[in-house]
Amino acid sequence: MQNHKGDNAKKQNKFGAAMKRIFVHNFGWKVLSLLCAAVIWVLAAGLA
Repeated sequence: MQNHKGDNAKKQNKFGAAMKRIFVHNFGWKVLSLLCAAVIWVLAAGLA
């Protein structure tokens, strides 16, 4: 049972590390996401 808890913690740590690597350390993806959000917002505002 203890080993199963350790496996889940490792999986969560790997998932958390992957999310941190993608969303925190990658500045290009942040800029791209903000640009896409701005484009969607302009399109939505233009349609209203």
